[in-house]
Amino acid sequence: MDLNRLLRLFMPVLFMLLFQQPVAVHAQDGVFSGQSDPGDTIGHTAQTWSASELFFQSQSRQLMLADDAIELAGDMLIADDAPGIGSIRGEAWDTIGNGIMLRKHLVLPDSPVRNATISMLLYPVGNTPLSGGKLVFTVNGNKPIVYEFHHFWTSVPVPLAYLKKGENRIEVAVQEAGNQYRVPVALYEKFKYGSTANVSLPFRSARSIDNGNTWNNRVTAAGGAGEYPIRLKLQSYNDRAWLHTPVINLADKLLGEVVFSPAIIHDAVIRIDTAVTQGSRWLTRIRSGDTHQPALGGWSDWEELAMEKLPAEHKRRFIQLEFSFEANSVAETPKLNGLTVDSRWTVGLAAANLTVVSSQNGAVIPSAFAFRHEDPANNKLQKFRRTFALDSVVEGAETAWEKMIRLRGWVAGQWDWFLPDPESPDLITWDATEILAGTGGKRGGNCLHYAVVFAQACQSFGIPARIVNTNFSIWGGHEVVEVWSNEFNKWVMIDPNFDTSFYDRKTGIPLNVLELHRIFLSTYYPEGEPVNRDRWSVDDRNLRTANIRPEQLPIAIEVGGHAFSGKINEDYVWWKVIPNPLNAGYSGGYGFFNTAEIRWLPRSNWLSQPLPIPITHGRTHWGWDGYYAWTDEQTPPTPEHRIFVRRAADMYGPLFQVNFSASVVAKDRLIINMLTDTPGFSYFEVTVNGKQMQVSAHTFEWKLVPGSNNLEIRSVDVLGNKGKPSGITLTSK
Repeated sequence: MDLNRLLRLFMPVLFMLLFQQPVAVHAQDGVFSGQSDPGDTIGHTAQTWSASELFFQSQSRQLMLADDAIELAGDMLIADDAPGIGSIRGEAWDTIGNGIMLRKHLVLPDSPVRNATISMLLYPVGNTPLSGGKLVFTVNGNKPIVYEFHHFWTSVPVPLAYLKKGENRIEVAVQEAGNQYRVPVALYEKFKYGSTANVSLPFRSARSIDNGNTWNNRVTAAGGAGEYPIRLKLQSYNDRAWLHTPVINLADKLLGEVVFSPAIIHDAVIRIDTAVTQGSRWLTRIRSGDTHQPALGGWSDWEELAMEKLPAEHKRRFIQLEFSFEANSVAETPKLNGLTVDSRWTVGLAAANLTVVSSQNGAVIPSAFAFRHEDPANNKLQKFRRTFALDSVVEGAETAWEKMIRLRGWVAGQWDWFLPDPESPDLITWDATEILAGTGGKRGGNCLHYAVVFAQACQSFGIPARIVNTNFSIWGGHEVVEVWSNEFNKWVMIDPNFDTSFYDRKTGIPLNVLELHRIFLSTYYPEGEPVNRDRWSVDDRNLRTANIRPEQLPIAIEVGGHAFSGKINEDYVWWKVIPNPLNAGYSGGYGFFNTAEIRWLPRSNWLSQPLPIPITHGRTHWGWDGYYAWTDEQTPPTPEHRIFVRRAADMYGPLFQVNFSASVVAKDRLIINMLTDTPGFSYFEVTVNGKQMQVSAHTFEWKLVPGSNNLEIRSVDVLGNKGKPSGITLTSK
């Protein structure tokens, strides 16, 4: 056991013996004050969270907030094609119509289902109408369901009586003679790219060319083997869901919630307000530690909490709770309505000689959704930077933001936008150098290619970047980049295809994709109605945009003017779609108008970890199931995806900040615990009373001097980029 661990275990008792006069800390509406009171030896803290507070302060998966209660979201996707979907090559397509029917077998779990939807990806061809054609779905031989086509992903309601446990058969045909649809096929040979898991080939698809009289599982016109993108979206409460509360401090919160005295936790009562239906499974677990963040180490493992009273082995200053909804056998969701924690504690007087003059603490917000950033020192990344002389591109830039804008303009001017030829190789690896080298004598590609090149250009300078795909309505979509800005202390959106960014008209601060999405809703759906893409029409789209005046919107666009594609200029129409008789349904690439649906790629380390990756991402309608898809009250969960984000903090947590605490171990000594989320982290730059040092560990000891003491901490990455400082100034008697 190391020295710091011994100190954290035994110093509270030692200080109780050395300093007989206690400090009482009283809770007053969440604000705590410290004072010397020899007659009151025990402090009491009562902390309460409503369901809403608990939801937005916690990490959770498969849960949602509804009617001021946390309940199961119940999003269950039954699909087997996602790893291989996306190829645009000719052998990866089939056609439905003119006697050709498709069949799919999907296996349902043994659990109650509240509703079910068939989600299928297909595209009208020839004279088939873009919206309004009729498809016929037959489930397990029941009465056919006639569905009117409005979006490339269908949303076909299925009566629950049609479904059964185990294997279900879905057959699809076209109702009107002459109508035809192209259907992409997830070729088995592509499965190895879309998933690194050991995926077994299901062989659950078949086609018929004689109106269903005979069937063949070679499912493409060229005789290829694969799976049709036909899926079942269920609302079922069978999947496990969980919530991790914020870290709960059971003792005092003196000295700006940064400096912590040694504490003895006498007892605590944990009251969970739940509504649990019979047959549902509910589990509460607890872990505890002496540091303010579990990631700093020294915490216990998760253990089941079977009582309200805090177990003796968890009587430590900090605890965290996990509420998990296990596999349920009922059709109703359990509900979590709130949480109350009452604790009694005693602290020593070790901090009585300290006064905090000022403090500034950064934030590290754990996300329920793992994200893997690229290492900025990656050899391929740095070679790309040297090969294309990116240092000369940003030479003279006075701020990091100006550096990003210069890189944005450089990427925008590299080629004229085009869609890759269907017979060109599928885009499997995402490498900026390969994109700029080109294939078939032609460099670049569509908006995804701009996004990859720009993201890696930023990463080569230590600027974290990630790709977000956006779309609205039946046709089109767009790929943009979000970059982390230390200057603005937030994620911001940059479009390297059009050399543009959006900013708040009042503050001048650039905006991220989720901010644009929320402005999209308030602009085009101001009455709070949901974005129902399955009832989309060109007329509805044009009606919503007809009276929009860009100068009256709370945002404006910044156009760099370097875009090759389309010769984008100051007159760029970014708030609506300009009618195009040749392609009336197109709604892609029109600025913030395109942010109705947003999905994040779950990682940006494409060079150091090539797979898994969506195949030819963006050329078909995002059928991969690994995206983190946003959903809110007006943006229903898409029927074709399985992972949904409902809390902004999960995707917009800060980077390059240092969150720290100071634990008193003697009157003149503090243990500083530091945590940061810095891609390519190298060390902490710690400055104590003007003296600078490098600290690689997450802990160091601060020896105080009489009078004023100043501490400043920055995170530094492997390229020398520094985050904003955290720090504290205090006086010691």
